[in-house]
Amino acid sequence: MTQPSRTLFHRIRCIKSSLDKAEQSFMDNKDIRGELDLMMAEAELKNLRRKKDRPWSWNRQVLAVCAAFLLVVAGFGGWCFARNHYRVKAQAALPPAAAPVVKPQQAMPVQAAPARTVPQQKQSANDVPAQEHKENPDRVTISKADMHKLVQSARVELSNSK
Repeated sequence: MTQPSRTLFHRIRCIKSSLDKAEQSFMDNKDIRGELDLMMAEAELKNLRRKKDRPWSWNRQVLAVCAAFLLVVAGFGGWCFARNHYRVKAQAALPPAAAPVVKPQQAMPVQAAPARTVPQQKQSANDVPAQEHKENPDRVTISKADMHKLVQSARVELSNSK
């Protein structure tokens, strides 16, 4: 039997040796052995015609792998480009940060309280907003009650705009 890894030259040489053996067997009056060698040569010849070594089939597989690799690389490159492109575009489209506009509400009369002296305490975790205000003077802090009122007024405006 021939192996697919053998070249065309080796396969033809195998057919020739089988024919030579068949010829020698017929000369030695070994008809059965001669017939077997002749059948072996015929089978090898048919197999040779049916299965030719095609270098283009291997090349086609390599070409398919290369095309798949290029598609993956192109897709990944396009994704990276689009991600960075739209990130830069989104940052450029954002308006500069502005302080939220708060409508002044009616002032409640404040009763004057007597001044008390409070001893200075160590800075605690509760003083963090005051410290941030010192570091960022542009930042406006809003109490939770005011934030709640703003959210409610925004809901009313959104429901009225529909």
